[in-house]
Amino acid sequence: MSRTMLSLALTLLAGTASAEGQWTVGGAGIGATGIYVGEENTASFAPVIIYDTEKFHIGLDGLSYQVFDYGLSQVDVALGYRGAPAFPDKDPLFEGLKRDDAVELGLSIQLEFGNAYVGIGALTDISDGHGGTEADFNIGYIMNVGNLQVDTALGARYRDAALNQYLFGVTEAEATAIRPAYAAKYTTTAFANVTVAYPITDTITAMGQIGCEDLGDNQDCPLVEQASSTSIGLGVIWTF
Repeated sequence: MSRTMLSLALTLLAGTASAEGQWTVGGAGIGATGIYVGEENTASFAPVIIYDTEKFHIGLDGLSYQVFDYGLSQVDVALGYRGAPAFPDKDPLFEGLKRDDAVELGLSIQLEFGNAYVGIGALTDISDGHGGTEADFNIGYIMNVGNLQVDTALGARYRDAALNQYLFGVTEAEATAIRPAYAAKYTTTAFANVTVAYPITDTITAMGQIGCEDLGDNQDCPLVEQASSTSIGLGVIWTF
């Protein structure tokens, strides 16, 4: 969820980047509900270190390059990182269940209509970490409420069977007496995010986000005990 929060925050600030480049540094505290059996709600800190030019972005959230920008539309290619699922390692249900980290290549398209926008994006594994693909479609609206800038987005997320197997599946070889085999299928689930930006000074901005995603058919997995995931983040970034 920290990647989602950072991506939305940067969308709000994207107009300030220049050809000479701009640094963004800071950090965010992220809280998330546990979705796996025995997983407790978690709290973590996500540092922010980013360098942006008019077309190029590099940061802890990945790399991207704007290949097309014409009026209402923008197209970017991106290279990102997906950490392995954080299975509860002390629960015997997950004993011996291992996943590798993955590197993903993506393409995103954003169409802007005044304060409203439509986003379409896809990511596919190029490192053989999971071999799957994820695609998002979202619609959003950015509005100003006093000094606050509020971005509200609703969308749908497609994950193919390979990615869901990586996140929620159990192969026959991984099955145990307490962990039955589970073959994950593709899913299309709903999600929503609200991101708020508040300028403390001309260069320092406080950020907040809350997001929720339905797990769809993945809630039937023997590893899962929740029907949805929720996260909240609070942070401060400095641009210069």
